[in-house]
Amino acid sequence: MSDSRSSWKPSSQVADLLFVDFDGMAADPDDVISDGLDGGYRDRTEALREVLQDPDEDPAGRFLACVALTRWGDGNGYDAVVQAAGAPESVPWRGASYDRLHGQDDTFGVLADAVGDSGDMVEERGTAADRVRAAEALLSVADHVQFDRHISSLLRQDIVAACLPALQAAVTRGVARLTEQPPSYDLGLQMALMISAAHRVDPSWAQDTARRLVAARPGERALKELSEDM
Repeated sequence: MSDSRSSWKPSSQVADLLFVDFDGMAADPDDVISDGLDGGYRDRTEALREVLQDPDEDPAGRFLACVALTRWGDGNGYDAVVQAAGAPESVPWRGASYDRLHGQDDTFGVLADAVGDSGDMVEERGTAADRVRAAEALLSVADHVQFDRHISSLLRQDIVAACLPALQAAVTRGVARLTEQPPSYDLGLQMALMISAAHRVDPSWAQDTARRLVAARPGERALKELSEDM
């Protein structure tokens, strides 16, 4: 994930859990999370749940705990994602990760990757329904939260089929927003990616909505996405 860890120091607990690999060597959290998929997650899950639920822990540390738990298909991680999506502007860890290209908050994009990529863990963890619930919560705020291309992690066919009504509702709101007061980030691209994904499930709706998106002047990236996928 792209973040500001160069100027941030984790607490000792977070450092031990996510900055030290399973051989006891210093490591990047992304590598620790990836390595944990082989079973190491079992040794660190409970402690990370405690970090996630500790209001006195640094928000950036809680965010990393949420990402790790979510990527590992943990129900507590999914619950935290749903809760964050319920009030995205008041989540304490907003700003814990920034997109290096655009210099904008991408915490929800990182969570989208964690939810989408965790499909390989849900059978083992028994959390398939929790993953869908978390994906639906994130898709539901895609009309007013920046995801950029990270939204694609939530657009796997199984998720789109299960969350189609929420996706369609968010796109309808997003297209309306583009015609009124476009945000500073590329909302048009997010809407285009979601429409293209929905085309596989509901082509009639997607084609009609794509026309409305084009009329809203969504930007070059969005238009290119629609022309390539539809």
